[in-house]
Amino acid sequence: MKIKIEIDDGLAEEEIIIRCKSLNEDVISIQKRITDAVNSRMQLEVSKGEKVYYLTIDEILFFETDTNGVVVHTATQIYETRYRLYELEDLLPGSFIRVSKSSILNTSKVRAIHKNITAASEVEFMGSNKKVFVSRNYFKVLMAKLEEKRLMK
Repeated sequence: MKIKIEIDDGLAEEEIIIRCKSLNEDVISIQKRITDAVNSRMQLEVSKGEKVYYLTIDEILFFETDTNGVVVHTATQIYETRYRLYELEDLLPGSFIRVSKSSILNTSKVRAIHKNITAASEVEFMGSNKKVFVSRNYFKVLMAKLEEKRLMK
């Protein structure tokens, strides 16, 4: 495999092109890693009271709906966002996954899962005492995503 960098002053924005003989698992893995690296620097506008903040995606543990809309949880704070969960699903990088009708979590921040066969399982996060519940319908998808991340390391 060759890696080449070309500098072009005429480009309006950076562009990454992957040239390959065939689309295989290695190429797809490289594309996902590049996308996740670029998106990890992405910032999301959130608010708390009258103040507007810009959080990097890496700071966010999970999103959940409450009576007033969607709230954003970091390790120590709770913010509000103007986005709906379905909009966030389209906007966020692959490390975020829907785990219930009311929650999306950052799989990069998962510390532990307390599995419950009969009801929702509970997820703990690194660096925080916050927890979120995973409904049974989403549990297998979450476990597959975590296994995929583990194998990529």
